[in-house]
Amino acid sequence: MPFTEIDPQNDELKVTLAHAFDAAWQPFVTHEGESADTPENRRRLAARIVAVARSGQTDEEALSEAGLIYLRVLAEAARLSARIRNIASPDLAPQADDQRNQSFGPETVAAMSAALDLCLDELPLRISSDAVQLLSNSILDEASRGERDPEKLQLHALALLKSRQ
Repeated sequence: MPFTEIDPQNDELKVTLAHAFDAAWQPFVTHEGESADTPENRRRLAARIVAVARSGQTDEEALSEAGLIYLRVLAEAARLSARIRNIASPDLAPQADDQRNQSFGPETVAAMSAALDLCLDELPLRISSDAVQLLSNSILDEASRGERDPEKLQLHALALLKSRQ
């Protein structure tokens, strides 16, 4: 039954969503460390679980797994973004020698994160870690070439994923 047909005041639904959240949250914090225990990550997990429930999924385990995968992908994307910021980006830097170590700015990192979110919203709940890595690398590559539009980054990444299947 689609979520839109379920009474949002239904206590059973609330319990299912809460259990799914708890089942995903503890493994995430255990894997990522206490620094991952942030209000933003909690908000992201809750929003993802609700979005998956709205798509018709009501199984607690499936909701939990979808939320956990989503958070882990976002954490990996953040690590990749941090690595990129620490690596010289000659394609993005002006030709002056003192500018060669320029890294991605906050706007570019936000665009890359948004692009990955858009990709994940379009894909099935269960995708391989290799596919997520391919998407992330594609987004990073396109951003290093100067693309800043999250939708264009997403389209390029999904096209690359499709071509590899």
